[in-house]
Amino acid sequence: MQEAPKTFLERIKFIGPSVIVTGSVVGSGSIVMTPLLGAAAGFLLLWWLLLSMWSKPIIQAEISRYIVVTKKTFLEAFADMPGFKTTIQGKTTSWLVWFMFIGVIPSIAGMGGLAGAVAEAGNTMFPLLSTEIWVAISCLLTWLLLYFGSYKSLERTLLVMVLFFSFMTMIIAFAMQSTEYQVNLDQISQGLSFSFPTEYLPLALAVFGFTGISYGEIMAYTYWCLEKGYADNTGQDVEETKHWIKTMQTDVWVTVFFITLGTLPFFFLGAGVLNNVPELQESLATSSFWDVDVISSLQNMFSLVLGGWAKWLFIVLAFFVLFSTLLSGTAAFTRTISDYLISMGLVKEKTDTRQMLIKLVAFVIPFLSGLFYFILPNPITLLLIAGIWAAMGLPIVNIGALYLVNKLDPALQPKLITKVILWVSLFLQLSLAALIVYDISLSF
Repeated sequence: MQEAPKTFLERIKFIGPSVIVTGSVVGSGSIVMTPLLGAAAGFLLLWWLLLSMWSKPIIQAEISRYIVVTKKTFLEAFADMPGFKTTIQGKTTSWLVWFMFIGVIPSIAGMGGLAGAVAEAGNTMFPLLSTEIWVAISCLLTWLLLYFGSYKSLERTLLVMVLFFSFMTMIIAFAMQSTEYQVNLDQISQGLSFSFPTEYLPLALAVFGFTGISYGEIMAYTYWCLEKGYADNTGQDVEETKHWIKTMQTDVWVTVFFITLGTLPFFFLGAGVLNNVPELQESLATSSFWDVDVISSLQNMFSLVLGGWAKWLFIVLAFFVLFSTLLSGTAAFTRTISDYLISMGLVKEKTDTRQMLIKLVAFVIPFLSGLFYFILPNPITLLLIAGIWAAMGLPIVNIGALYLVNKLDPALQPKLITKVILWVSLFLQLSLAALIVYDISLSF
């Protein structure tokens, strides 16, 4: 029986799920959407980015609290939500689970956009292979790594990528301070003034959905917690359970640290460097925004700061970071979609059903991601679709967090201030969902 870590240092040694989630988040959101937001609006939306990164971890932690205590999967927990329910092959689930299941489609579209961004970086490095071939290669490699890999191998692989990525972005951000693009306190102050240029509303909403922890990562995180062992030995010992909850919370805040470290420098590079590139600025201000060449546009962040040679550093870094996001995102899908099919009664569970489904989904998701790209070969559009849906899905998960933690034993429930913060964040997310509906209605 494995005892829960009792001290902070012991808990730090037991982190892991945060690394995988960071590998999923610090990629398309950080290296693509975040600098584009800075390039479009300058420093004005710095506060928006911080809100996106720092407002969602509490939902992640409270959903995971319920998972650690009850040992249920995410969808088993949400199956208990009040309202309309379905029962198929003895499995009862709620309307809310069916609603989230619909969200798999735009999420896979986003994975297609991600595969396209990986392919653009690959094509820039090795032009002999077309972008389409690079899409096929990245999807095939993702499947092979997940089919033959394990949780531990995934954690180790992504840890190396995340640490290297974070280290390099910090170096570039500091190097920017010795150039004409250096960031000053007035710019940061301007970014914290809570102004909101509405002409960039779709991009801002997509950034909110894609940066920090989206509802897809919140969902996936609970499965990594179970596989890491945070819920293995809770039993009826309340104090032991509390120690496991603290371990999980420490892991969540490690996620926040890495995501901030890997995202904020790219916003500064976008706002400080790309915002001064006339061609890109013109594209972002017009309908041609949807046709922005992601890699060739973003490589200016490095080349204008360090010199022409640095574009190759960016391309290599972008390839591996974006691929790590494709890998970890697909790995999350293997767990969540398998759980969808079983918990909804669409597949009858037997001894090895879950493991067989994980292997099958590891092939199906990269295949569908590549198919989405070939149908709509525009990474920005595909990423925007997924990001906006992710922003709309957050209120659902927040409502679930509020409902589920109140079902726990009072000794294991969060403090009152935590519940108040959850209510405040719910109000914010419902407001964002209303903005999304409003913006979509204007386009018709």
